Amino acid sequence: MSNERIRTGIVGCGVVATAYYLPYLMDMEAVEITAVCDLNPRRAAECKRLFAAERAFTDYYEMLDGVELDAVFILTGPGTHARFALEAVSRGKHVLLQKPMATSLEDAHAITNAVREAGVVALIEPSSGTVLDPDFREMKRLVDSGALGDPYWFCHIPLGPDHYHPALSGNPYGVGTFYSAESGGMVFDYPYGPTQIVSLLGDCKSVSGMAKVSVPDRSVVPDSVYDEYLERATDPHATNYWDVVVKAPRTRKVTMEAPDNAFSVYEMANGALGVYHVGRLFHPMPKGGAIGGGLEIYGTEGNLIMGRTVHAASIVSARKELLPSVDEDGWHHIPKRGDYSKAKWPQPVPGAFTYYHESTAHFVDCIRENRDPIPNVEWGRHITEMMYGVLESSRTGRRYDMTTTITGLAEGRERK
Repeated sequence: MSNERIRTGIVGCGVVATAYYLPYLMDMEAVEITAVCDLNPRRAAECKRLFAAERAFTDYYEMLDGVELDAVFILTGPGTHARFALEAVSRGKHVLLQKPMATSLEDAHAITNAVREAGVVALIEPSSGTVLDPDFREMKRLVDSGALGDPYWFCHIPLGPDHYHPALSGNPYGVGTFYSAESGGMVFDYPYGPTQIVSLLGDCKSVSGMAKVSVPDRSVVPDSVYDEYLERATDPHATNYWDVVVKAPRTRKVTMEAPDNAFSVYEMANGALGVYHVGRLFHPMPKGGAIGGGLEIYGTEGNLIMGRTVHAASIVSARKELLPSVDEDGWHHIPKRGDYSKAKWPQPVPGAFTYYHESTAHFVDCIRENRDPIPNVEWGRHITEMMYGVLESSRTGRRYDMTTTITGLAEGRERK
């Protein structure tokens, strides 16, 4: 498209929108925040004020009808993603779709087909754990070079013993996000693991899973606390609600209607087998305790370990000539980028890969240059099927055989 500013609509004025996307969009010369939309009129009005949007709406379809938009950021609960994406794409709008892409394979197919038929740009979050991140490009290069030999098993526990998540047993996004039946449950809160696994090991072949509701009765912070927080806010670059919600009383009782505890066994097309668990800690572990969780890959010639405090990843290999450097113990370390010495978890770390920002910049570039983004709809569909397959396997008691693939996708290819 031309060098005119990209007219952007935001649907979903929740925590992620105000903490990450909207402040970044506000500072982009290439973007105009044309409209914001939320079912809650207080949130829509406050986001219009804080982020200098032209219009505020409480109805998504009225927003699409009421203003001229080039792109839509869909930052709502998972159960709305398919219908919101399909409506935007049907009107020729580019879409950035927050994770997960969808909660069923049928919806993921529908989005993919609609995007390809319309010829629009669609970026599916999360971009972290993909080769859009330079650290993962380097990891993938080393894995592809043969530094691990033949990878044959892996494990991924996203919340290890020393990982403190401010939401702990709940989350600040609202009941419709990961508690309701429509949301699909907490499996869909964590596409990060499948994304990392596929980025480094390629296509998933099959899924065996068990999923259940383990803790049905929960307590969350009332939505009104967030509304009041936004009304008091005056600095659009200091609207990160995470710092508030972690300390706020959880006085609203809710019932978990979708699985909160899921265990997956993935069989990859390259023969590797691995496990992945999704759940929420209820209590923070002591700082300085056991090393936290993350992806670990073991091969015939070496190992790759992620999730460490100092390094993005560490690799050991019998084929040392394939590693750029090694320490006295034979390990090659990929250092974390950015200054973590003053880091506070909810805030982006200066210099580090902040996927909300990187995705937004990449999305804008792809619109301007008519390129397919990383990650694109076929990628998002494959990750969605890996999560969907866990629930299907649990429901049927049988292995779920994958039907989608990412093999042969040209990253950043020009769209036709």
